[in-house]
Amino acid sequence: METRTEYEKMILKDVREMPGEVLPQVVKIIHSLKESVLSVQVRHRKEKTTGSGLCGIWEDERSAGEIIKDIRLHRTGFGSGKVAL
Repeated sequence: METRTEYEKMILKDVREMPGEVLPQVVKIIHSLKESVLSVQVRHRKEKTTGSGLCGIWEDERSAGEIIKDIRLHRTGFGSGKVAL
């Protein structure tokens, strides 16, 4: 239990050093991380998995090549720049 306490101290120290205006985002990140970890733990227990919100989980009848083609057609990059895929 001592190790957990040390990690908690490290986490609290880092959070206290964050600017107040970003704390809502920090909370969202922590919650998302927690959901992701719980989702993986469920998967290891062979139970039904739920989405963590970090990655897309969907079923698609298309092949990987068709999905990649669709992504390339719809991705343009940030702003006026283009992304070379």
